[in-house]
Amino acid sequence: MAKGKNGRIVKWKGEDPFPEIPNANYASFLLTVMSRHEENDAALVDGQTGKAYTYGDVRRNIPKIRNGLAAAGVRPGDKVFLGCRNHIDMPVALLSIILAEATCVLVNPASTKEELKHIIGLSESRWVIAQDEKVAQKVEEAFKELSPNALQQLWVMDQTTPARPSLSDLISSTAPELQNKSDVFDAATTVALMPLSSGTTGLPKGVMLSHRNLIATQIQRAIAASLSPLRGINVYKSALIIIPMYHMMGFNMVMNALFSGGKAVIIPRFTPKEYFSAIEKHKVTFSPVVPYVLRYLETSPTLKNYDLSSLIIFATGSEPISASTLTNVAKKSGRMALQGWGMSETSGIGTGTSSETYNKESCVGKFLPFFQAKVIDLETGEMLGEGQEGELCVRGSSIMLGYANNPKATAETIDPEGWLHTGDLVYFDEEDNFYVTGRIKDLIKVKGYQVAPAELESIIKKMEGVRDVAVAGIPDERLGEVPRAWVVPRTDVVLDTKAIIENVAAQVMPYKQLAGGVEVVHSIPRNHIGKVLRRQLRKPYEDKPKKSKL
Repeated sequence: MAKGKNGRIVKWKGEDPFPEIPNANYASFLLTVMSRHEENDAALVDGQTGKAYTYGDVRRNIPKIRNGLAAAGVRPGDKVFLGCRNHIDMPVALLSIILAEATCVLVNPASTKEELKHIIGLSESRWVIAQDEKVAQKVEEAFKELSPNALQQLWVMDQTTPARPSLSDLISSTAPELQNKSDVFDAATTVALMPLSSGTTGLPKGVMLSHRNLIATQIQRAIAASLSPLRGINVYKSALIIIPMYHMMGFNMVMNALFSGGKAVIIPRFTPKEYFSAIEKHKVTFSPVVPYVLRYLETSPTLKNYDLSSLIIFATGSEPISASTLTNVAKKSGRMALQGWGMSETSGIGTGTSSETYNKESCVGKFLPFFQAKVIDLETGEMLGEGQEGELCVRGSSIMLGYANNPKATAETIDPEGWLHTGDLVYFDEEDNFYVTGRIKDLIKVKGYQVAPAELESIIKKMEGVRDVAVAGIPDERLGEVPRAWVVPRTDVVLDTKAIIENVAAQVMPYKQLAGGVEVVHSIPRNHIGKVLRRQLRKPYEDKPKKSKL
């Protein structure tokens, strides 16, 4: 990396001044926008059954559910736990909770009982909408072990148990229309949404996002879209949603579709047949996916068996993906494949690549409107300039309020000047494109030197026969830590671990070599959005430090 350049703050270069962010309820803001769309156009579609809600259905049902929640006792400021996989009713339930000025707590329904107890405790949820009876029972057990009387009411989305109240009951409720909300509403400080941090390095934290945060993300996207090479084309005309909506990327993709007048085609999980069939049947124009799926598309011959002519773009995020994968998918499909950077703490997406920059290695593009970004030295905190690697810090209108009931973690993440310290290692170029090179917490410390796993992973991924790889540091008696690689071979390929070690050694400095060895495995452990669970890889070695020959 180049050294000695003056540090500077990077900002969006485009429309200025930015539009004012209204002091409004996010759901109310979105309902107003949706009122401009054709009432009979499809808004939400079940990609498996074909069931659909029109914009008229969505606009009528959200206030009805809001009124039903209020009649049941939900008040502004209450926390409503939404434990649901991708489902056509999920966006409606979510926006109803927000319209009631309660906080919607987004939860993975596959969470264990112990995880649910942690989530209930940190969020202080007292009301629950659960996917189905199985999730409902698990949540009830978690509440009982915490506090038997804490759970106020539980509704199920899939009505399989007639005796239990359901979301349909709320829609058909005769509760009187809610005439007024809280007397004093501040969009900047009222928490609308609480997604959970990914928890790859510890227990998840509740990310508090305000109504203003969420409205800012919609305005950001609209400004960026109006100035992009695709301006005038609604890529969200038919968006296929397979990313979990309890994750910010999935949430934003659905809300962007509703904001733009497109339709969100929703399927609960990725399976090749359902995925490609949905693209064909629903003339999908936009497919956001996690990196794992994009890597599958890179190697799968299945693409040739389906008509992808409606598709304009693939998009990915959550972790960096190699430029070669993006290029290969683009060539194979004939469609653009772009990536961006974002966090739950930034209300989702923060940057985006273009057709000119998508094939630059590690490039996640430029920051969207309202954001300011800087890169700081890991040791001194000094602001760095072009080509200098350090920690990415961001601030702006979509930065979270903080972590729920965790002032210590909040203070460690957001400094007194409002800068969110992301923990990501990055650098930027003279054109303000950002490049993600790793995570600070993932750095491997070898004899005091820092080694980024992403650098070694990038080298190994390019080797013939490698389908997937993860690198992490394992304890070493002499060196502190050493890099070790876990490699997944392509089908019917036998990998030579010695050749992998030698290939890496030929391209890196001695302290970056794979002194911890290489292990061939069937799969890499990842969380629900595809991030590598390095803790799980390291765990067997934590109590048994080896002694390397490096």
